[in-house]
Amino acid sequence: MHKRILAFSFALRGIKHGWKREVHLRIHALMAAVAILLGIFLQINLWEWCVVLLNIGIVISAELMNAAIERLADRITKEHDPFIGQAKDLAAGAVLIVSMVALVLGMIIFVPKLWLVFS
Repeated sequence: MHKRILAFSFALRGIKHGWKREVHLRIHALMAAVAILLGIFLQINLWEWCVVLLNIGIVISAELMNAAIERLADRITKEHDPFIGQAKDLAAGAVLIVSMVALVLGMIIFVPKLWLVFS
């Protein structure tokens, strides 16, 4: 049981570290807060909440993984290395893809409801 508690504390420490040092993580968290507030305001249904919350988790997780890959890559060498550059670009591309998908899904959920509210 102690190992599991310790592992959980390491994970929380990683999230805290990411929050302090990763501007993009804070931007994604701000967008997540906006989505949650919109969901409350627009009274989205259960399945819509599932989509919103799942996307928030995926985007935040991808950003943390991207930061981890960047840290490891920078630890290996600060010199230009095309393979390390590709690894960092691939990780950033993964964040971009999940962020864009989350944006599109958010628009599918929120735009029609906002249209009804403001029309």
